[in-house]
Amino acid sequence: MKKVKVNVRYAIPDDAIAVRDIMHDAFRSYMAELDKVEVNLHALTETVDDILSDIKNHAVFVAVNEKNKLLGAIRVKELTKELAYIYRFGVRTEIKNIGVGSRLLAAACDFCTEKKYKAIALHTNARFYTLARYYYGKRFFVHSTRTDKGYIRALFVKELTGDRDYDISPAHNE
Repeated sequence: MKKVKVNVRYAIPDDAIAVRDIMHDAFRSYMAELDKVEVNLHALTETVDDILSDIKNHAVFVAVNEKNKLLGAIRVKELTKELAYIYRFGVRTEIKNIGVGSRLLAAACDFCTEKKYKAIALHTNARFYTLARYYYGKRFFVHSTRTDKGYIRALFVKELTGDRDYDISPAHNE
Protein backbone atom coordinates (compact mmCIF):
# COMPACT_ATOMS: atom_id res chain seq x y z
CA MET A 1 0.00 0.00 0.00
CA LYS A 2 1.31 3.46 -0.82
CA LYS A 3 2.27 6.04 1.77
CA VAL A 4 -0.37 8.62 2.57
CA LYS A 5 0.35 12.12 3.79
CA VAL A 6 -1.21 12.29 7.24
CA ASN A 7 -1.89 15.18 9.57
CA VAL A 8 -2.97 14.59 13.17
CA ARG A 9 -5.14 17.20 14.85
CA TYR A 10 -7.67 17.54 17.64
CA ALA A 11 -11.12 16.38 16.68
CA ILE A 12 -13.89 18.93 16.26
CA PRO A 13 -17.63 18.33 16.58
CA ASP A 14 -18.01 18.10 12.79
CA ASP A 15 -15.76 14.99 12.91
CA ALA A 16 -18.11 12.97 15.15
CA ILE A 17 -19.98 11.06 12.44
CA ALA A 18 -16.78 10.08 10.63
CA VAL A 19 -15.18 9.05 13.94
CA ARG A 20 -18.18 6.83 14.69
CA ASP A 21 -17.96 5.23 11.25
CA ILE A 22 -14.21 4.60 11.63
CA MET A 23 -14.69 3.07 15.08
CA HIS A 24 -17.46 0.79 13.83
CA ASP A 25 -15.28 -0.32 10.92
CA ALA A 26 -12.17 -0.84 13.06
CA PHE A 27 -13.95 -2.59 15.92
CA ARG A 28 -15.86 -4.95 13.60
CA SER A 29 -12.43 -6.00 12.38
CA TYR A 30 -11.28 -6.26 16.01
CA MET A 31 -14.30 -8.48 16.77
CA ALA A 32 -13.21 -10.84 14.00
CA GLU A 33 -9.92 -11.30 15.89
CA LEU A 34 -11.75 -12.39 19.07
CA ASP A 35 -11.93 -16.00 17.89
CA LYS A 36 -15.69 -15.73 17.27
CA VAL A 37 -16.35 -15.06 20.96
CA GLU A 38 -19.65 -13.26 21.48
CA VAL A 39 -18.86 -10.02 23.26
CA ASN A 40 -20.59 -6.69 23.42
CA LEU A 41 -18.07 -4.02 22.49
CA HIS A 42 -19.33 -0.60 23.48
CA ALA A 43 -17.36 0.87 20.56
CA LEU A 44 -19.90 -0.75 18.22
CA THR A 45 -22.89 0.80 19.96
CA GLU A 46 -21.64 4.26 20.87
CA THR A 47 -23.56 7.17 19.45
CA VAL A 48 -22.52 10.42 17.84
CA ASP A 49 -23.54 12.09 21.12
CA ASP A 50 -21.09 9.83 22.99
CA ILE A 51 -18.33 10.95 20.63
CA LEU A 52 -19.32 14.61 20.93
CA SER A 53 -19.10 14.24 24.71
CA ASP A 54 -15.61 12.77 24.39
CA ILE A 55 -14.54 15.59 22.06
CA LYS A 56 -15.78 18.09 24.65
CA ASN A 57 -14.42 16.38 27.77
CA HIS A 58 -11.30 14.47 26.72
CA ALA A 59 -8.51 14.64 24.16
CA VAL A 60 -9.64 13.18 20.84
CA PHE A 61 -7.17 13.12 17.99
CA VAL A 62 -7.93 12.36 14.36
CA ALA A 63 -5.66 11.57 11.44
CA VAL A 64 -6.65 13.19 8.17
CA ASN A 65 -5.28 12.97 4.64
CA GLU A 66 -4.51 15.89 2.34
CA LYS A 67 -8.20 16.04 1.34
CA ASN A 68 -9.18 16.25 5.04
CA LYS A 69 -10.72 12.75 4.98
CA LEU A 70 -10.60 11.16 8.41
CA LEU A 71 -8.43 8.05 8.46
CA GLY A 72 -8.37 7.16 12.14
CA ALA A 73 -8.93 8.39 15.68
CA ILE A 74 -7.66 7.91 19.22
CA ARG A 75 -8.99 9.16 22.55
CA VAL A 76 -7.20 9.95 25.79
CA LYS A 77 -8.70 10.68 29.16
CA GLU A 78 -7.25 11.48 32.53
CA LEU A 79 -7.81 8.84 35.18
CA THR A 80 -5.60 10.51 37.80
CA LYS A 81 -3.01 13.28 37.78
CA GLU A 82 -0.39 10.57 37.11
CA LEU A 83 -2.31 8.22 34.80
CA ALA A 84 -3.96 8.66 31.41
CA TYR A 85 -6.04 6.08 29.55
CA ILE A 86 -6.13 5.50 25.79
CA TYR A 87 -9.37 4.17 24.32
CA ARG A 88 -11.29 3.97 21.05
CA PHE A 89 -8.16 3.76 18.94
CA GLY A 90 -8.88 2.74 15.37
CA VAL A 91 -7.93 3.22 11.74
CA ARG A 92 -9.97 2.57 8.61
CA THR A 93 -9.40 -1.09 7.76
CA GLU A 94 -8.60 -0.36 4.11
CA ILE A 95 -5.53 1.65 5.11
CA LYS A 96 -4.17 -0.39 8.00
CA ASN A 97 -0.42 -0.92 8.30
CA ILE A 98 0.74 2.26 6.57
CA GLY A 99 1.63 4.24 9.70
CA VAL A 100 -1.61 6.10 10.43
CA GLY A 101 -2.11 4.34 13.77
CA SER A 102 1.49 4.97 14.77
CA ARG A 103 1.06 8.69 14.06
CA LEU A 104 -2.10 8.76 16.19
CA LEU A 105 -0.48 6.85 19.04
CA ALA A 106 2.56 9.15 18.92
CA ALA A 107 0.27 12.19 19.16
CA ALA A 108 -1.52 10.67 22.17
CA CYS A 109 1.80 9.81 23.87
CA ASP A 110 3.18 13.30 23.16
CA PHE A 111 0.02 14.82 24.63
CA CYS A 112 0.40 12.69 27.77
CA THR A 113 4.06 13.61 28.11
CA GLU A 114 3.19 17.32 27.79
CA LYS A 115 0.51 16.88 30.48
CA LYS A 116 3.19 15.27 32.69
CA TYR A 117 1.43 11.95 33.21
CA LYS A 118 3.72 9.29 34.62
CA ALA A 119 2.04 6.48 32.66
CA ILE A 120 -0.53 5.66 30.01
CA ALA A 121 -2.77 2.59 30.13
CA LEU A 122 -4.97 0.88 27.54
CA HIS A 123 -6.77 -2.43 27.10
CA THR A 124 -6.67 -4.79 24.16
CA ASN A 125 -7.37 -8.42 23.36
CA ALA A 126 -4.44 -10.49 24.62
CA ARG A 127 -4.98 -13.01 21.80
CA PHE A 128 -4.78 -10.38 19.08
CA TYR A 129 -1.09 -11.14 18.55
CA THR A 130 -0.47 -8.50 15.91
CA LEU A 131 -1.86 -5.80 18.16
CA ALA A 132 -0.02 -7.07 21.25
CA ARG A 133 3.26 -7.05 19.31
CA TYR A 134 2.46 -3.56 18.08
CA TYR A 135 2.08 -2.23 21.63
CA TYR A 136 5.23 -4.01 22.80
CA GLY A 137 7.05 -2.30 19.93
CA LYS A 138 5.76 1.05 21.19
CA ARG A 139 7.24 0.34 24.66
CA PHE A 140 4.02 -0.74 26.39
CA PHE A 141 4.03 -3.82 28.65
CA VAL A 142 1.28 -6.10 29.92
CA HIS A 143 0.39 -5.24 33.48
CA SER A 144 -2.43 -7.75 33.96
CA THR A 145 -5.27 -9.59 32.23
CA ARG A 146 -8.99 -10.09 32.88
CA THR A 147 -11.81 -12.06 31.29
CA ASP A 148 -14.84 -10.14 32.61
CA LYS A 149 -15.75 -8.84 29.14
CA GLY A 150 -15.90 -12.31 27.59
CA TYR A 151 -12.35 -12.50 26.25
CA ILE A 152 -8.80 -12.24 27.58
CA ARG A 153 -8.31 -8.51 27.92
CA ALA A 154 -4.79 -7.27 28.60
CA LEU A 155 -4.05 -4.03 30.42
CA PHE A 156 -1.03 -2.51 28.70
CA VAL A 157 0.98 0.27 30.33
CA LYS A 158 3.61 2.66 29.02
CA GLU A 159 5.70 4.50 31.56
CA LEU A 160 6.53 8.04 30.49
CA THR A 161 8.93 8.99 33.26
CA GLY A 162 11.38 7.11 35.42
CA ASP A 163 8.98 7.55 38.33
CA ARG A 164 7.06 4.33 38.84
CA ASP A 165 5.10 5.74 41.76
CA TYR A 166 1.65 5.77 40.16
CA ASP A 167 -1.55 3.93 40.91
CA ILE A 168 -2.68 1.72 38.01
CA SER A 169 -5.89 0.58 39.72
CA PRO A 170 -8.20 3.22 38.12
CA ALA A 171 -7.43 1.66 34.73
CA HIS A 172 -8.83 -1.70 35.82
CA ASN A 173 -12.37 -0.29 35.69
CA GLU A 174 -12.11 1.00 32.12
